[in-house]
Amino acid sequence: MRVSLTPSATPLLSRDIVHRLKECGLARLAVSLDGSNRQVHDAFRGMSGSFDRTMDAIEWANEVGLPVQINTTFSRTNDADFDGIAELIQRKKIVLWSVFFLVPTGRGKLDQLLTDEEFEEIFAKLYRLSTRASFHIKTTEAQHYRRYVLQQQVLARQTDSTATTTHKVADTIGRAPRGLNDGKGFVFISHTGEVYPSGFLPISGGNVRQRALGDIYRNSPIFKQLRRPDELRGKCGACEFRHICGGSRARAFAVTGDAMAEEPCCAYVPKRYVPPAVPVGPAAPLLRVI
Repeated sequence: MRVSLTPSATPLLSRDIVHRLKECGLARLAVSLDGSNRQVHDAFRGMSGSFDRTMDAIEWANEVGLPVQINTTFSRTNDADFDGIAELIQRKKIVLWSVFFLVPTGRGKLDQLLTDEEFEEIFAKLYRLSTRASFHIKTTEAQHYRRYVLQQQVLARQTDSTATTTHKVADTIGRAPRGLNDGKGFVFISHTGEVYPSGFLPISGGNVRQRALGDIYRNSPIFKQLRRPDELRGKCGACEFRHICGGSRARAFAVTGDAMAEEPCCAYVPKRYVPPAVPVGPAAPLLRVI
């Protein structure tokens, strides 16, 4: 089992600690970078000095050959800084850029959520960067990026594109297979032992203090339901990409209260999708899930 660690960029994260982590056998150090400068990053993190500590941690890990992963969460707060962040990390020695897309839960607010068109714009930039960057790129809670990549690959074949991909550094931890989603190839265990489909989907399948993890993952109702893409509703249920994408179940739940609802931030309209008829007469009252 290879272990990676994502520490907070506080004064406790010192050069000595980073070196000791390497000696203990840590496979990868992941740090959060949500802005290309102090102003954007520290405002996003809500902590002054976080940007400088993050930059130091990257350098200290590089000193001892500890592979570095950078995590970035995009929202309305920092999406305009995409190019700046991408330019900065290309100057750093990293193995993976893990790009998160906001799920409006916890400190993440609904008004910070990007639109479906803004998701597509970032997808386009990520895809172009992936063809020339020396590091790997993966997305979290943006399952429809897989759909975008497949569309681009088909388009390239149709146009006889001969674009080449830059040689990547070795990813020693390995990558998840295509089709991974909340509760489908992924599990999150909280500090109290509750087992969730992801860290952003707060529906517990059980607790490891009472049941074996394997039993919870295989047999709990929420996990089993999430692994049945044909039960997805709205556009996701009709989508030809539902088995490899499936949309963010966490974002669907955060926005609608239904973990099987359609991805609220996807611009793609499936070929077989028939939009629901517009109701005639007085509109039904909206139900807000608290």
